[in-house]
Amino acid sequence: MFKNLKKFKFFIVTGMVILGLGVVSLFYFNYPSKASDVMKLKSPLYQESIEPHPITPDSLEGKIVEVVKKVSPAVVSISTERTVTTGGGFLPYGGEEPFDEFFKRFFEQFPQRSFKQRGLGSGMIISKDGYILTNAHVIYKVDRDKIMVTLPDGRSLKAKVVGTSEEMDISVLKIKGDDLPVVTLGNSDNLNIGEWAIAIGNPFGFSLSQLNKKYEPTVTLGIISATERAIQAGGVEGGETRVYTGLIQTDAAINPGNSGGPLINIYGEVIGINTAILSPSQGSIGIGFAIPINKAKTLLQSLKKYGEMRQAWVGIWMQELTPELSQKFGVEKGVLISGIAEGSPAEKAGIQPGDIVQEINGKFVNSPLELREEIIKREVGEKINITLIRKKKKIVLSLTIGQKPKKISEVQLMENKEEKLLGIKVASITSQLREKYNIGEDEEGVVITEVKSGSPARNAGLTSGDVIRGVNKKLVKNLNDFRDAIQDVKSGDMVSLKVKHGIWSMTIILQTQE
Repeated sequence: MFKNLKKFKFFIVTGMVILGLGVVSLFYFNYPSKASDVMKLKSPLYQESIEPHPITPDSLEGKIVEVVKKVSPAVVSISTERTVTTGGGFLPYGGEEPFDEFFKRFFEQFPQRSFKQRGLGSGMIISKDGYILTNAHVIYKVDRDKIMVTLPDGRSLKAKVVGTSEEMDISVLKIKGDDLPVVTLGNSDNLNIGEWAIAIGNPFGFSLSQLNKKYEPTVTLGIISATERAIQAGGVEGGETRVYTGLIQTDAAINPGNSGGPLINIYGEVIGINTAILSPSQGSIGIGFAIPINKAKTLLQSLKKYGEMRQAWVGIWMQELTPELSQKFGVEKGVLISGIAEGSPAEKAGIQPGDIVQEINGKFVNSPLELREEIIKREVGEKINITLIRKKKKIVLSLTIGQKPKKISEVQLMENKEEKLLGIKVASITSQLREKYNIGEDEEGVVITEVKSGSPARNAGLTSGDVIRGVNKKLVKNLNDFRDAIQDVKSGDMVSLKVKHGIWSMTIILQTQE
């Protein structure tokens, strides 16, 4: 019986396979696969609409089409080239292996190699005689004689750099031209979240243009998602990491190559410079950022007046007013000034370390980023009123905005005095630092966050996490006390520091650096 059951199952399966093959073959051999079969069709092969669909000028669609036609001729593609030099050898695995130093010395015998690296970006013509606005990072470390600008009509012209502000990520280029198409700059101070935003530029540059020699920029549409955004960028190839504030956020797609192009409103006015995206994939996910055009206007006015981009500067060192500091100073909101640059506009105006700034020209500020934003958008020479709290009393001071030094190291910062003389960096004791360095809740003073190699502090055995309780027999309870205590210390002086080092309390005497 078991054998008969197996035979029965075999015949059933075989029959089903044969039946399936028959159905498939029937469908296959009757399917119209020849052109002659298609020609025998009595019904239409496809449906189509040939009716025109005129765009109403007053409609949203019509407005978008018109402003794109108006702005696009003034949007250019910027191609750059830079020389990158590398060593001739390599290190095994890229890790810190025992023989890394040996291999490094060995391969340094080989000559270095240089190669060309190309970059692409966008820009906008702002004057008929050829001035172009773009991002500073578009021309960062490029060969200045290899910057080329391609216009939408296909002309490629050599460009020179006229002015740059890396801190604000804005640059101005110049090409030879006469009666060129230009953009119109709008007002970015009164943007509304939800209003239309149109990004124009050259994503991926010539890769989308060279084949058919079409150089018109591309367009993406979105809205203003947010204003007054802040992001951190930079730190590449040893470059400085910067914080960019006051940015416009939009969901209009911004992709590689769009940087430097205009973000415009529904009226065709430039409200921003497309700058960056936030994306794990390096492609647009609807989180893009643009520099407000009013920031660029300030630099352009400086360029016109002085022949250079002058950066607004007051010479203060700011610190967030933490709950602990708020309690110590008896002030709930504001920005703590922890240091002043000697000879700076802030010092001339009478601002002191320990002051808590609350308003700039009547506008409340509650973080270092907000205060910084209110300063950098000002013009050099502009006067502002600063409202601050000093020893629980409100004071209003007048300050004239100064020009930021080309090299900040040329200015001696009071808050860096301990770094210069002792070789340390200190900070107020916050809850985060208490947890990081295991500092007791009742501990007062300032905590050392960094000790430089070869410094008097390092030679004396001080380390990060040590708490300074006193300087030259002056009690130190907070950062303000420390600044006051070290103010009279000079190069070559002997300094007595009362320090909490782990579980030990000790007094350390060291000589400051000459």
